[in-house]
Parts: sequence; structure tokens; C-alpha cells
Amino acid sequence: MKRWANNIGPHLTKLRLRRGLTQEQLAARLQLAQADMTRQVVANIEARRRRVNEDHILGLIKVLRCDLNELFFGVPPATDSQRSPRAKPSRR
Repeated sequence: MKRWANNIGPHLTKLRLRRGLTQEQLAARLQLAQADMTRQVVANIEARRRRVNEDHILGLIKVLRCDLNELFFGVPPATDSQRSPRAKPSRR
């Protein structure tokens, strides 16, 4: 079977485990959030055997409470202390 280009698989696994969820629990929460994903779909995404569509991505972001960078690249969102300070506009 051909492996699809799916770069969220490993990041999805890490996010799921970090939140203490099994694939079954994640699938149940996704279904409650109106994202039609079974445990098998979650397993196939994690194993990079399935492409993800927009509905999958939106459901995962909602249920896992993460952002796109975290889901696609494994980069957690920056906290306020990590963000670079913005230049303040000069007042004349």
C-alpha cells in the first residue's frame, strides 16, 4: 500500500498522547464534535496511511485544542513571554 504524503501523523500521535487519550477516546470526542472520524481513521492518519481533509483538520484542532502549527509542524504556540516585543509607535 502506498504511503500518502501526510505530515500530521506523528504530530497527531504526540498531541493525543500528551492529552492522555487513546485513539478510541479521541475518535469518540471527534464524533461528538461532529467530525466523522472513527478509531480506524485516527489510526490510519497517525500511521500516514490516510490523507486528511479540511473537516478532519478542523475537528482535530477543535478537540485537541491546538493550532495549525502544532498539528502540522509540532510547534507549540508561543506564550506571551516568548513572543518578540513589538516596536511601539513613536508619538510626536
